[in-house]
Amino acid sequence: MKMQHAVAAALIGLSTHAAFAWSEGGDTWSSVAPKAYSGSAPVMTVSTIGSLSQLQSERTSGKGMPATGDASDRIVELSPSTRWVSVAYGEKVTFNTVGANGTQRSFAWQFEVSPVRSFVDLDDVAPADFPARSVRVFVAEAPEYRGG
Repeated sequence: MKMQHAVAAALIGLSTHAAFAWSEGGDTWSSVAPKAYSGSAPVMTVSTIGSLSQLQSERTSGKGMPATGDASDRIVELSPSTRWVSVAYGEKVTFNTVGANGTQRSFAWQFEVSPVRSFVDLDDVAPADFPARSVRVFVAEAPEYRGG
């Protein structure tokens, strides 16, 4: 019972102090009221060396970007039984395979993936007419995202 009286007295004391506080400093709300500003807001300007559509087409949702075959770090020969390939972050890889009519097909990709992604399905980045399907490319984590 004494504890309840002590808590009630403390609450009354605090609320009484708060009730009288408004008169001590005058009008306290005018300092936090929104103010109208005249003029214009600063404008942020971004410049690029390519058009937006070109830049968007070069990146495929954090999966990397097309690369030139002659600048590849590695060449991977895909067979019909290939189901996965491991690559390093940033590695430029040329994928070679043989098409249904016996012709050699290839494309190159640079794997600069998002830090939250650990693999890329080759179907998502290969040209539509590339014959190798259902191959998963596991991408090693970039050094700057490793803990430790």
